[in-house]
Amino acid sequence: MLKKALDFAARAHAGQVRKGTKKPYIVHPIEVGEIVQTMTEDEEVICAALLHDTIEDCKGVTWEVLRDQFTKRIADLVASESEDKTKGWMERKQATIRHMAECEKEVKMIALADKLSNMRDIDRDYPVAGEELWNRFRMKEKEVIGWYYKGVRDALRGDFQGVAAYEEYCRLIDKNFG
Repeated sequence: MLKKALDFAARAHAGQVRKGTKKPYIVHPIEVGEIVQTMTEDEEVICAALLHDTIEDCKGVTWEVLRDQFTKRIADLVASESEDKTKGWMERKQATIRHMAECEKEVKMIALADKLSNMRDIDRDYPVAGEELWNRFRMKEKEVIGWYYKGVRDALRGDFQGVAAYEEYCRLIDKNFG
């Protein structure tokens, strides 16, 4: 099932690149899947990690498509980790932080891996791009982006404090946002 999820994600994200780079987007879901694999052996959770951005960012991918192609649980996990793109940036991010405080641990695990992957990219690119890095994002203010990543960190602390992925995430937030 993992290969099927990887192949599906690669097709769904075909032609997409990471913000402000030429890096194929599929690198991100692969990294998210690898991070999740450090926290669980549950194949459905790892598949959901590989697929985590497909509903949110890929044309024609819906909860029903994922349910039919995979399982209801995988579709539910992906849907629960997806943001409502019809809402504005601040409203979406506030909703995500609130959701992280109350959702099931497997969804939190995928969210942690997603945000850690993003923080790794920021940590790699910030020394090279400097303050221009923030122009890649919809929200171009470093302080506000930092507010979001810190809010997710705080929402996940109770479930993941002491877990290697969470501790790396915290270090990268401190390093890049203070």
